[in-house]
Amino acid sequence: MMKNGFLLLVLLCVGLVSCDKNEGNTQAVLKSGTYTGEFSRFSPDGHCTPTAVTLVIQNNTFNGFSELMKSPAIGAGVYKLTGAEIEFDDQRVWTSEFDWTYVLDGKYKFKTLGDEVIIVRMYANQMTDMYKLRWQDPATTLNSRNTTEASIETSEE
Repeated sequence: MMKNGFLLLVLLCVGLVSCDKNEGNTQAVLKSGTYTGEFSRFSPDGHCTPTAVTLVIQNNTFNGFSELMKSPAIGAGVYKLTGAEIEFDDQRVWTSEFDWTYVLDGKYKFKTLGDEVIIVRMYANQMTDMYKLRWQDPATTLNSRNTTEASIETSEE
């Protein structure tokens, strides 16, 4: 049952990414800022291990990190958007002791839904990587941080 649920989720996400009305649009835009969410690698048997990730976009550059070391490995570099595709060019030097398919590098399908971004790569062996991220509005983040700090100060008095 769980296997079918994961497979359905992967197919739904791939469908969303591949059904872009603006496929010929080379003027795709990704807002600068911080995106947080999760990375999931789906195996052919339906196994999935989600990991919390952060991706920072500034102009045409990116950097980021994940909750688990190198799973995924988000380094730093430049990216290019073309229609429903995003291509990352990771420029970080990596050591060889891990699976480099976890490095955010190369071509992925790309879709934005409001402040949400879905980035998907499918491999020939039926493995699928998916980043599901949400843009963090700096004003909202700052306001929630100020509110939290104010409540901490009030409770200490």
